[in-house]
Formats: sequence, structure tokens, C-alpha cells
Amino acid sequence: MNSWRVADLPTVVTVVLGGREVPITVRCSSRARRLRLIVRGPKAIEAVVPNGVRPSELDQFLTTHHAWLLRAVTEAMRREAATPRLGLDRPGVVWLGGVAHTVVSGREYGRPTIHLGEDSVVISGDPAARDIVLGRWYREQARLELEDAVAAEAARLNLTYARVAIRDQKTRWGSCSTNGTLSFSWRLIVAPRRVLDYVVCHELLHLKELNHSSRFWALVEDARPSWRDDVDWLRSHGRELHAYDYRLALSSPAVAAITQTSDFSESVNR
Repeated sequence: MNSWRVADLPTVVTVVLGGREVPITVRCSSRARRLRLIVRGPKAIEAVVPNGVRPSELDQFLTTHHAWLLRAVTEAMRREAATPRLGLDRPGVVWLGGVAHTVVSGREYGRPTIHLGEDSVVISGDPAARDIVLGRWYREQARLELEDAVAAEAARLNLTYARVAIRDQKTRWGSCSTNGTLSFSWRLIVAPRRVLDYVVCHELLHLKELNHSSRFWALVEDARPSWRDDVDWLRSHGRELHAYDYRLALSSPAVAAITQTSDFSESVNR
């Protein structure tokens, strides 16, 4: 009797490339038809494994494609070194839509609140709770933007979806399930709006074609002719976006205390 199970596959495997150990995330996929490697960056490598593949087959696949993987990772390192950084690691700022908003410290007592203005964000309340509140606020902003974008794009494309879910996916920006649920990384709210709109369009079109075949990309080309620019942006800056730590916004020693927030146009209370 065959006792092998999908669960026997590791979630991460390590290979040696150029004398250094490189981790590869293993993702099992019921839709995949063949083993494949995805290199998004020097430390963002994924092995997509169809159902039925044994651990020994995965090992053999990685051995066979060792030379290709080394070239791909070397190129990713070269590209990363040559790419201007976005500066998401700047302390004391909150990033929205590719724009930095200066963080200003408000009162340090009472219920935590966040007030968003045109070029600044006022964070008030217990300083010890601000990182938790800021994380929730980011996800709420992402939900508002993404739900609006999905509704508008679905209407334009004449498509019907089930619901929108906001997650913190580590390797993907979005996904579309067979039941019509669209899932997106909250980190898209940090990127320029055109990039968010592209990912929304991409996932919606999976409602027509649940794969990445030539027919799917033809749909993307027809719906969004500028898609290549958006994909290039994600390839260039995706790793930095995945690594973004919003808690850096609270680490600036230069924030000034203010109490007047009536000039700010949007607010979220938590």
C-alpha cells in the first residue's frame, strides 16, 4: 500500500547556490499540472508542486534545474542591486498609494485614533497600543480601497464575484478561488494606485480563465493594455513591499505633538 501523503512534502526546502544556502517555499497546488519554479527575488523563490508529486520527485526536479535556478537568482540579485529603492524603511512616515505621509503624534491618552490628512497622519492615544491600531488601520484602508476598486472594475468588465478578502500573503498579491472569492494583500495599499488596479483587474479576469494560459493574458491585454508596466513595478519593488514594516512609522523621535485635527478629511477610530 502506498503510504505517501501530500503532507509529507516540506513547506520549505534549502538548496546551495553559489556557495550559499537559499530557502525555497513549497506550495502545493491542485490546479498546477507540472512542477515549476518562480523566482521573484534572491530570497523569494517558490516551488509550485502539483498533487501527486513525491518528495523524491521534488528533490530530483531541483537537482535537474540547479543551473537554471542559479542563473535566475543571480539575475534577481543583479536586478535588485540596480533598482532604486522606494524608501519604505524611512522612519516616521506612513505610506499610502506610493506617497509618504508624515506621522504626527497627538494626545497620549484615551482611545487610540488615527486621522488621515493630505500629507500627514495624526496618531493619538496610548503609545503602547499604537502599533496594533496602525496595523488594523492599514487593513481597513486596504479593504476600503480594494472593495471600491473591485466593484468598479467588475462593473467595467461585466463580471460577478462573491466577496473580497484582505490578507497578508507572503508570495502573491492576489488570488481568485473557484467560488469567486477574491483575496488581496493589504500591502497593495502602499503601492501606487495603478499597481493596485492592475492586480484587481488580473484577479477578476481569473473568473473567466482560472489559469495563466495565453488566452488569459490575451484577456489582460484587452482589458488593461498597460499591464506590463505594472508587472515590471511589482517585479522591481515587490520584495521591498513584502518587507515593509508599518511600525517604522512610529519610530521617529522628531514627531511633534498636536491636538487640533479638524483640518483632516478622513478619520478611523479603533
